[in-house]
Amino acid sequence: MHGRPKLLRTALSSAALTWLLGGALAGCGGQELEEGSGEPHGVVASALTYPNGSSRTVTSRRVVYKDASGSYRAAAGLEAFRAAGAPDSDLHAIRIAEVDAPAVRNALVVMSAGQKVSSSSGHSNGLTGQASNWDASCGDVTCSNVTLDGRSLGMKLRSLGWLPPASTWMAVVNDNNFDHLFASDKKQQIVNGFVHWLEAQVRPETRVIYLAGSSRGGCLVMRMAQALRNNPSLDGISIYVSSFDGVCKYSQGELGTFGEKINNPVRPSLTSYGGWATDLTAQFPRRSLLHIFHVVGGDEVAPLTGIRAFSAYSGSSPPKTGSNLDWGWYKQNWVRWKHKEIGNPYTEPSSSDQPRVIAETVDAQLTWLDGFL
Repeated sequence: MHGRPKLLRTALSSAALTWLLGGALAGCGGQELEEGSGEPHGVVASALTYPNGSSRTVTSRRVVYKDASGSYRAAAGLEAFRAAGAPDSDLHAIRIAEVDAPAVRNALVVMSAGQKVSSSSGHSNGLTGQASNWDASCGDVTCSNVTLDGRSLGMKLRSLGWLPPASTWMAVVNDNNFDHLFASDKKQQIVNGFVHWLEAQVRPETRVIYLAGSSRGGCLVMRMAQALRNNPSLDGISIYVSSFDGVCKYSQGELGTFGEKINNPVRPSLTSYGGWATDLTAQFPRRSLLHIFHVVGGDEVAPLTGIRAFSAYSGSSPPKTGSNLDWGWYKQNWVRWKHKEIGNPYTEPSSSDQPRVIAETVDAQLTWLDGFL
């Protein structure tokens, strides 16, 4: 998209720019490290920083709500979820806020938080900008006055003007209820609901779809992108996907993952960070106008569960230790941060680590996106 306004960006180093845009370890080879041997030499934190946006207050709606009699009803404009067949009791937990809904829609943007582990657990997210207590105001129909932090990926992107709010439809998924433990058929029903809902937002002028998600939200947007790219009616639309340590269930073969772990080459000492292998070229046979950037750490979401992010590979079998990848349509960078730090870079890291975590997650994704838009 041409003619976007020039904006202030700060270059941290030319070496960093090379790493972000090209990958110091790009390709399928690269140095293999012994378990927990720390970071390889030459990996630089970031290239560009981006200004914060403005905070927004939105209303998050349940895709299926309860009326005064306690009966489930499909929310207006969100009927696609119920039509896809998932149980109402599971759909009731899915909550989505429209940030911008202009009549002209040159671009569509959807950002998803990860899975909310329990009713008492915090659920802040650095993509959507929601705070840990965002759902404190939720009733059976809506959640009012949900504040989206201006530092978040969504609000930064909105303020940059690459995809102007006046012609960009944007929604944030505060709770996708894309539960890791759900059966495969139920997950597919939820994916279908999200896909059909988003397809209904497409207009004749739409030329860009941007999806971003962390943790289970990362797996969700990857699976949405699969379906969208396989829809021939959308062939003229560019699809961009940002995954932040996206987690798919390998024992179900979700996103083609299987039980072979690719070790993280920059994992901290005495850790076993890594990603479940998947042949993404096979998962995305139609790749025209498709661009994906996956930032992966591979820390276990919970100890001894095997729940961790995916990692792509090429060739006949996965390598023991991964490396940064850049295949043109697919880019993957390894980072040394914990799972929660990747999805919540403004709340989880220590104060000393936070600038680098932000640089290697939110701002790294914006740097990548900046190269296309």
